[in-house]
Amino acid sequence: MNNSPSQIKWNNEVKLIVSDVDETIADLYVKAEPEMIRELTQLLKEGKALFFVTGQGLKSVQWRIIDPIPQQLRSLILVGHCSGAEVWGHNPDGSLHSQPFYSVYNLSEEQKKKWRELIWQLVKEFNLKTYPTMSVKEFLKKAGNNPLTVMLEDRGPQITFEVVNGYDLTPEQANQIETNIPETHGHYDLRVPILERAEQLFTETNLPITPRLGGIFAVDFAVKGVSKTTAVKHVLEERLVLSSLGLSKEDIENPKHTEVWGDKFSTIRGGTDRHMSEALVKEVRSIDFREENPEEFIKGYNIVVWNGEEHLHEGLLEYLQLRHC
Repeated sequence: MNNSPSQIKWNNEVKLIVSDVDETIADLYVKAEPEMIRELTQLLKEGKALFFVTGQGLKSVQWRIIDPIPQQLRSLILVGHCSGAEVWGHNPDGSLHSQPFYSVYNLSEEQKKKWRELIWQLVKEFNLKTYPTMSVKEFLKKAGNNPLTVMLEDRGPQITFEVVNGYDLTPEQANQIETNIPETHGHYDLRVPILERAEQLFTETNLPITPRLGGIFAVDFAVKGVSKTTAVKHVLEERLVLSSLGLSKEDIENPKHTEVWGDKFSTIRGGTDRHMSEALVKEVRSIDFREENPEEFIKGYNIVVWNGEEHLHEGLLEYLQLRHC
C-alpha cells in the first residue's frame, strides 16, 4: 500500500467514519474544541455516520463530544467504548438506546468485586499514588513528575491507569524505582512490570481480565475477549445497525465508503487504532494523525500519515477544514 502523505485528499465518497477519540477528536480528558464539534456536526448533516471506537468510557465520550452535537443528528452516531466492550447507538430523538448493540460485559458481581480488589492490590504493591482523571496539564500541576503518580478511572467494563510520568523513563529514573523495569524497545516503561504482575494476579484468581497497554501512557484492564476489531466487525455485520445509519452491506464492502481516523497505529509501541483498520476491508484508508513511522504499521493495509502543518486532533481539524477550500 502507498503510505505517501502527499496523496491525502478528502474522500467525497465516504459514508462512514470509524474514529478514535483521545488525541484524534479531542485532547485527553477535555472537551472537543468548538471548531471540531462544528465540523463533526456538518458531517452528520451531510448524512455521514460516525463510529467512535475508544478506550474511554461511554460517559466521557458523551460529555466531551456528543452532548454539544444537536440531538436530531445523534442517530447517526455509534460509540464503541472501553476498547470495544460495548457498542451503543442513539434513538431518532438523540437519546441513548436502552440496550447496547453489542456487549461482552457479563461478569458476575463477585468477579467484579474481586477485579477491583486486585486493582487496589496493584496500587499498593507498586506504591502508586492515584488521582482522578483530568487534563494532562492539570495532572502535572498537581502530581509533578513523580513516575509513581497515576490517574485511575473505573469505567465499568474497563479500569485504566494513566501512567503519565512513568511510560518513558531514563535509565537513571528507572533505577530509582524499587520495581525492576526492563528495557523494552529502547525504553524503560513502568507499565510493563505492572502489566506482568496484573497478568499473574488475574491468572491466579481465574479472573477473565486482560491487562494491556493502551494509548500513549495507559494500562487498560479489560474483560477478556474485548477487541476493537471484534466489536467493529460484529456491529457492521448487523443489517439492523447499518440501516439505522443509512448504510448497507454493500457500503461496508466498498473501501471508498469508509475511512478510519486515529493517532496510534504503530505495532512497536502498542498502537491500538490499527485494530479498527483490521476490522475493515484492507483497502479502506486509515489516516494516522500522529507522526509515526510507516515501517511500523501492519503490512497490507492502506494506512497513511497526515502531512499537514498540524497533528493529532489539531491535524484532524486541519484535514476537515481543508475540504471546504
